[in-house]
Amino acid sequence: MAKAARSRTRAFAYMRLSVDKEGGTPQSIDAQRSAIQAYAAKHDIMIVEEFADAGRSGQTDKRPEFQRLVQRATAPDHPVDLVLMFIFSRMARNMRLFFDVVGRLEDAGVEVRSITQDFGRGRGQRIARTITAMMDEEQARDSAILTRKSRRENARQGFYNGGPVPYGYQTYVARQDGEKERRKLAIVEAEAAIVRQIFDWADVGRGGRWIVKQLNEAGRTLRGARFANSNVAGILARQVYTGVYHDRTADDDGITPDVEDAIAVTCPPIIARDQFDRVAAMRATRNPRRMAPHVAAGTTLLTGVARCGMPGCSSGMTIRTGKGGRYTYYVCNDRVNRGGACACPSIRREKLDSLVLDAIEARLLGRDRLRTLLAGVLDVSQSRQAEREADLARSRSERTRLKTAISNLLILIEEGTMSARDPAFVERMATNRAALAAVSSRIDVLEAQLAKGKRRIDEQTIDRFGDMLRKKMRSDDSTLRSSYLKMFVSNVSVSDQEVVISGPVSSLENGVSVGLPVKEGAVPIFDREWCRLQDSNL
Repeated sequence: MAKAARSRTRAFAYMRLSVDKEGGTPQSIDAQRSAIQAYAAKHDIMIVEEFADAGRSGQTDKRPEFQRLVQRATAPDHPVDLVLMFIFSRMARNMRLFFDVVGRLEDAGVEVRSITQDFGRGRGQRIARTITAMMDEEQARDSAILTRKSRRENARQGFYNGGPVPYGYQTYVARQDGEKERRKLAIVEAEAAIVRQIFDWADVGRGGRWIVKQLNEAGRTLRGARFANSNVAGILARQVYTGVYHDRTADDDGITPDVEDAIAVTCPPIIARDQFDRVAAMRATRNPRRMAPHVAAGTTLLTGVARCGMPGCSSGMTIRTGKGGRYTYYVCNDRVNRGGACACPSIRREKLDSLVLDAIEARLLGRDRLRTLLAGVLDVSQSRQAEREADLARSRSERTRLKTAISNLLILIEEGTMSARDPAFVERMATNRAALAAVSSRIDVLEAQLAKGKRRIDEQTIDRFGDMLRKKMRSDDSTLRSSYLKMFVSNVSVSDQEVVISGPVSSLENGVSVGLPVKEGAVPIFDREWCRLQDSNL
């Protein structure tokens, strides 16, 4: 009996299913298996092993079981004589792939046979198999076109086309069309609250690691998983939270449309668009390629803004310790780390921090001084209002242009034209995002200045804003205190004669308009500064 068993034709059985129904006909893995087994029994074929790929397209060879079958069938030990399948399209729906694999198997002495498509032998078999492979490929293309048409129409009607559901949302059946369920996104309030908290923290300067630590210590999870820098960064980058996402299903020719031509699908917003843009700009400024990590995440009050003011030297001020770490000093980086001959004196950290905070409170946030600096905001003359209206129109146009530029850059990454690590891409994306945050802040200011009635900014509004800032600057939280200061202080110049503090008036204007100062990004802003050389030197 052992001899008889060895004389039987040995075969591998291959089954594949890409969807539940193909062409409207059920072709389940179990149905294919039963038919192949019945055929093998009828023709005295011994099935050595079965290989099955579920949910895999026949247009590529990226199928684990398919690749394993080819590797095993072409092995030097010649384990089988035959590969059986229900129909040839189970092997492939791509002519080039089909004939490449069939050729490799036949070169190894292995026949490929369909149990439902018997084309005989010889030349007639080759012609029939070629025609069948061509028709299978065209059928796959037609099916793909119909699927894409259906997906595009689904998106136009405002329905979700599937894929991973963003954290903060869930899908629900909005409409039932026969067997087809039309779904939309709905907010999961418990998750959305965490998303809002993440954006609120990022909006006031909290770094990714700090946010991750707070979430994990509080027992918050990302659908059961712990939070990490990568998934927090992913949340902060998803525009869907602003209430719209773009469906970029390919057209009939398989070409993925640009964002401008993609289908905008609305969904319930979790955060405001302006907050998303501010956070994007702040994240761009903290990119290690643009700002050193110790500056972005540091809690030292003047890290990144304190600079040497001695003639011929503009180095940053670094922190040094003395007396076994009991004391810390701001020291010119050129003199300490580069061996320079700069004569800038060292100054105790607490002394300079206190000096700067006192000066800001007295000379910047004093009521009279703040009203003087923000006099332009209070000007409600007819000519000034006309200038603001024109400026608002220009700013809105620029905001649209910048959003388009950012979308175009993202398209280059999605299409593989550029790498996200390309320095040119990083530079342009950071610049555009920072500029977008700046122009969005400008729009906030102008809209507030053009408001009427209770929303109009008056002297009392400025006074309340100054009181709020003084309180923030005296906060016990060193990280937040540093973040608030850096939002409207761009430079603290230290020399042996004086300390000069300066920053853009635009940050103050934005703050009094929207309630909080907003950092405008890393791009230098050539604006009026609230330091005037005549009376702001310390």
